[in-house]
Amino acid sequence: MVRVLWKTALVLAVVSVVGLWLNWQFSAPSHDRSWQPLYARLPMVEKVGDGYRLTDIRNWSYQETGTGSPAWVETVIDPKSLKSVYFVVEPFGENPAVAHTMLSFEFVDGSAYVASVEARREEGEVYGGLKAGVWPMHEYMFVWTTERDMYANTTFVAGDDLYVYELDLSPQAAEAVLVAMLEETADVAAKPRWYNTFFSNCTNVLARAVNAQTPDAVPWNIAWYLPGYAAEFLYDQGFIKGAGPFAELQAKAYLTPRVAAAYANVDPIAFSKALRE
Repeated sequence: MVRVLWKTALVLAVVSVVGLWLNWQFSAPSHDRSWQPLYARLPMVEKVGDGYRLTDIRNWSYQETGTGSPAWVETVIDPKSLKSVYFVVEPFGENPAVAHTMLSFEFVDGSAYVASVEARREEGEVYGGLKAGVWPMHEYMFVWTTERDMYANTTFVAGDDLYVYELDLSPQAAEAVLVAMLEETADVAAKPRWYNTFFSNCTNVLARAVNAQTPDAVPWNIAWYLPGYAAEFLYDQGFIKGAGPFAELQAKAYLTPRVAAAYANVDPIAFSKALRE
């Protein structure tokens, strides 16, 4: 009897796994849905000469009520004008393993743009969390914003903290990271893809995009699946500027109070410059 029960349980487990796999394979992701306003516009990338035209960059302003005033901008990015790249971490709650990660690119004219891989939510839809790791419920998109938009959205709307770490990259490596993000943005716009909490999330999509441009640049680590550990992993790999214990570096990277102090600067370039003063 016990053997029969074990066999039955095994069969049910196999059927469930196969069923989930088939659902991922045959459910078609789409860009054509009724999206929440924050995710309504899909950034588009076009190669122009030595640069890239990037459209539908979010540049919203946010009120204390949490509501936003929609605004979108576009720019032509010259990778040669890149000044610095930053790794941005937004922790969620008390669990140190759980966080959202992003990249910010600062240019010589003072402008700075954030690239963030996010689960694209439809009207009335909430983020699926662990459920999105087993069921195809969100597509993902590259959200590009000004720093003023993203950092204010995180601080004032989500109520989360922000930590920003400057990456220690050669000019060539920094340009390669930027180009990888732009080209991956174009690829996602051309072919929609499912978000997965574990296998296609805010951290490992970035890592795979970098590795596609520069093979094996970012080694595999558990932080690919637990983004809260990503900053310390990058620091241990020598990718983050600084020295000494990581806890001290993390304290210096804490940005939240500076976001509120700089937010009176409506111009996004002025805001980004104020953050760095």
